[in-house]
Amino acid sequence: MTQRPDSFIRSIFLAASLIATNTLAQLSVTEVHSNQTVGSNPLAHADWWELSNYGTTSVDLTGWIFNDTTGGTTNGAVIFSTLILGPGDSAIFVEGLEPSQFRSWWGSSLRETVPVFTYTAASIGLSSTGDGIRLWRRGSDSSASPIVTVDFGASGTNTQSFVPDSLTGLMTARSAIGEDGAWASNETGDGGSPGVKPAAIPLSVLSLTRGQAVNPGDSFELVIEAAGVPRPRYQWRQSGINIAGATESRLRLSSFEVSKVGVYTVALDNGLESRLSEPVELRLSEKPVAPLFTKALTNTTVFSGANLTWEVMATGVPQPLYAWFMDGVAVTEQSGGIFNLGVVKTDRGGVYTVVASNGSGAVTNSAVLTVLGRPDIRITEVSNARTVLDPGFIDRNGFGPEDWWELTSFAPVPVLLTGWRFDDNSASLPAALVVAQTNLFIAPGESIIFVERLTSEQFRQWWGTNELPVGLKILTYTGSGIGLSSAGDGVRVWNASSTVNSDTIAAVDFPAGEPGVSFNYLPETEVFGSLSVLGVNGVYQAPGILAGVPELGSPGRIRSQTAVVPPVAPFLTVGLEGNTLNLRFAAEMSRTYRLQRQGIGTTAWETVDQPIKPLLNGTTLFLYRLPSDTSGALFRVIAE
Repeated sequence: MTQRPDSFIRSIFLAASLIATNTLAQLSVTEVHSNQTVGSNPLAHADWWELSNYGTTSVDLTGWIFNDTTGGTTNGAVIFSTLILGPGDSAIFVEGLEPSQFRSWWGSSLRETVPVFTYTAASIGLSSTGDGIRLWRRGSDSSASPIVTVDFGASGTNTQSFVPDSLTGLMTARSAIGEDGAWASNETGDGGSPGVKPAAIPLSVLSLTRGQAVNPGDSFELVIEAAGVPRPRYQWRQSGINIAGATESRLRLSSFEVSKVGVYTVALDNGLESRLSEPVELRLSEKPVAPLFTKALTNTTVFSGANLTWEVMATGVPQPLYAWFMDGVAVTEQSGGIFNLGVVKTDRGGVYTVVASNGSGAVTNSAVLTVLGRPDIRITEVSNARTVLDPGFIDRNGFGPEDWWELTSFAPVPVLLTGWRFDDNSASLPAALVVAQTNLFIAPGESIIFVERLTSEQFRQWWGTNELPVGLKILTYTGSGIGLSSAGDGVRVWNASSTVNSDTIAAVDFPAGEPGVSFNYLPETEVFGSLSVLGVNGVYQAPGILAGVPELGSPGRIRSQTAVVPPVAPFLTVGLEGNTLNLRFAAEMSRTYRLQRQGIGTTAWETVDQPIKPLLNGTTLFLYRLPSDTSGALFRVIAE
């Protein structure tokens, strides 16, 4: 680690080589910034975090080891050089930026006395999808427990830093500009409070697993949730004796037996105070109990190529054994409560059943796995006519109209768009733009707007905040190779795994249009390419344009005020009892389902039963009595 303090660390004290454990516990990670706005200076992805000393004694951190959750004391770890953190002080650690760059980023609100250190490590990156920080003492090996541990969740596109929650002390709260010393950074508007140490939070127990009888052979987990800043260290005890290695907030007891019976407590210590939890008594159940599922299968829909693992849990005395079946056929290689299907292909769809049994009985649980070939994602609107008919638009708004297009999901499950690519009708994967937003999902029936150069706020100013659907996602893109020509062009979309130009998920072409009028999608015919018509399928006049000047479109709408959620293609389970055909499928409430038949040698489909319109989501059944003269036919269920 290369460290460059930009100011003298106050209260330097030559600490003794042996530091008491309770002194070390006074250290706490008090702020983490894992997602930042991209600016010209500082550079993008400048992760930083803050370490504070709540004690009254300086702590010598020279030689200490730092890593994120995926590493350890050796795997890409950073070793501190000379560093002494004085009592009551906080220090900032920033990845790859000089202290002067960090100060330029956060401006004059960052106190000059706050030390800023630079670290560089290729394998350490504080992920915006969730991560953690671990800090070990000098000389710790791979088996050593960290002295300081903190975890934080996904930041998504939120550029505010994580700070301790004021009630629990967990790193789950976000900086609020103007509160608790937080401010907006000088150059990018990111929110944080580097160098402002939060107030200590008293140590207390928020929740603790209750005592109970545990079945022989069961796995059982004791969990404590404690509040406090600095964060507490844990030591679980059984009948007053420390349990070796039990220093986390969770204690898992596998294969429960007589030796694990007793009274459990947790000793908490954060360097400022200590506390002993209430006792938890665990007993051994002796009466035989039939199995009961505590975690069951649920109907699941995935796309081909996804990794999938079924998992169930059942309780019972003695501990139940598991047997798995697919479409009624035993899966001999699976015997535990976890069934790893691996990479799922379309032939793995079907009804999965697991039976949990012991000497007192058996219980069965089933679910339907639907495997979809490709996500049904469609381009549903394009606006490419860039002639500005409203001469005062730029003067009033400070920007000009730009190209935009709309992507809508007709898939029955959320689809991850991160890593997807798009281009105009040049259809070149190497030249395509990449969707870089982390954890960007498009939900069933959701529409997302892609607009060239304009920010989300500018697009809303153009098309009207009140007119656009609530929660509409608007993504900005820039690139010299993609511009939608007013003389006619196209849009191509590939998923993250496509390797050839022709392997698109969605593609449209359009001719020269009318200035200010988008090309739209007709839900009745499911065809793209018609010019928008005012008042039809949610088309309206953009309020950012002068009255009488056409600027027609329906961004975020398919038919009316919001996108129409498309029906899910029913997955059928078919059985024959005598001459009665049983067709079961998962239905969505308030949609209409029709059973249709096509005779052998014909091409026409005819509706052969009364339509069903369920009032609740769930399994629905068509019972169709086959005519006596039926020699063969195809059947389908359609959703409207």
